[in-house]
Amino acid sequence: MFKLFRHSYQTLNLIIVDSKALIDNFSFWQKENPQAGIAPVLKSNAYGHGLELIGRFVDRKLSAAPFVAVDSLYEAWKLEKAGVGKPILVIGYTLPENFKNPKKLKFHLPVFDQETALVLGRYQPRTKLHLKIDTGMNRLGIKPNQVNRFITFLKDRHLESQIVGIYSHLACANSNDNFTQKQVTLFKKIIKQFERAGFSFAWKHIAATAGGLAVKDSEFNLIRLGLGFYGYFPSRSAPSAVRPALKLITHTAQIKSVSRGEIVSYNGQFRAPKKMTMGVLPIGYYDGLDRRLSGRGKVLVGDQYCPLVGDICMNIAMIDLSDVKNPAVGQEVVVIDDNQEAKNNLVSLSALAKTIPYDLLVGLAPITRRVLI
Repeated sequence: MFKLFRHSYQTLNLIIVDSKALIDNFSFWQKENPQAGIAPVLKSNAYGHGLELIGRFVDRKLSAAPFVAVDSLYEAWKLEKAGVGKPILVIGYTLPENFKNPKKLKFHLPVFDQETALVLGRYQPRTKLHLKIDTGMNRLGIKPNQVNRFITFLKDRHLESQIVGIYSHLACANSNDNFTQKQVTLFKKIIKQFERAGFSFAWKHIAATAGGLAVKDSEFNLIRLGLGFYGYFPSRSAPSAVRPALKLITHTAQIKSVSRGEIVSYNGQFRAPKKMTMGVLPIGYYDGLDRRLSGRGKVLVGDQYCPLVGDICMNIAMIDLSDVKNPAVGQEVVVIDDNQEAKNNLVSLSALAKTIPYDLLVGLAPITRRVLI
């Protein structure tokens, strides 16, 4: 519970994060990659787990992590404000105007276009920079045919001393070994181009979670660990030693009897086939209970899985409690289970919603209270 207007306020929805699972997951990836540092990725509200909460945890409990990584300058500022002292690596795009700041930035920042490099060189001359290379994904990054021109540009403006890292991103690390190897080979070739021109890189990185198993190359000394840190894997089937850290719970708000033939929720998509005991939950698609799970997903009440019935609403959902003995208002309901065998674990729910675990994780409302245990 926490204080709100001097009163004790009990939350209905709660995200519980298992700190031991995070530590164990980190240790697994570190053992798999002794040649590299493991940088937990905290972008997108730490994949729904809570940016500041997880940032402080990593800072205090995972001393072996050389960085935490975020997507934006805004996220980096939030972590700094939260007291995170570990180096912060920004890997996404920021409007160059935001670097025209009298405050000297302590973060490691990405460069893949000339405008950003010029602004950083002028306004943040001591900031450490990582070059982003596009090796085939065709997202952000310097393309191979632009490398020589970019080398000349950086040297002409004496920016070599600020460049401490170089990185790329794998497009098919969990699905296409041949394409992955082509990207790795191309990236190593481009690194050599820069090094022959006088650049020196303290950090070279191309792997994220899937790449942490697919690419074991001593050339690279950093892994940006996103989904795998939180206990999941891009191909749905995670290594057995990796386990989910997150559980989402709510509580029943009302219990009612629904007669045969009555509709439940909007549009009359569900009509009771018999007399039913219905539970109303104070959680909906705003809170992260994905609307695509309407009529498909299940939640856990005690030891009984209860189907979601009718359309999930913005802040409310309904469940069939008919098979639950003595259901009660205020009873705990597990919406997303951290048990890998549960029917309502995140992987199972994302499959039912015909999406990926990332999608459901980042859809968890930022205002929902999160606690580490």
